Amino acid sequence: MSTVTKELQNIEKKVEEGVIETAKKAKEVLANVASHIPFANLAHDREKETFTVEVDLPGVKKEDIEVTIEGDYLNISAVRYMKEETKKEDYYLLESAFGKFARSFYLPDDIDRDSINAEYRDGRLTITFEKVPEKKRREVAVK
Repeated sequence: MSTVTKELQNIEKKVEEGVIETAKKAKEVLANVASHIPFANLAHDREKETFTVEVDLPGVKKEDIEVTIEGDYLNISAVRYMKEETKKEDYYLLESAFGKFARSFYLPDDIDRDSINAEYRDGRLTITFEKVPEKKRREVAVK
């Protein structure tokens, strides 16, 4: 095998290792981002024509949550502050983390924007809203 061929194989191997390492790092970054996105459930009560969005926000204080309606979107954003402190006789350890996250949900035209309610209890944000009452057909008397 020639020296040039060996060098080309080494370069090829290094490039392949670099691609694999980059893919691993990208996967770690995406997993970290995904771990900060809160879980959400959407439920529809067909009898009452109401909808409920539940968002798990453990460790978030009520005052750090913002719910807004902008155009056709219901936006939820929150900030989570975490602090872990250990005090021992021979050492002190303080680790803290800060994270802001947001979720948006499309609101169709038939959702009554004035009916939207938000309640936060035990780490879960519950948002309820209703459909616009359908316009009923009625007859108009001709006078």
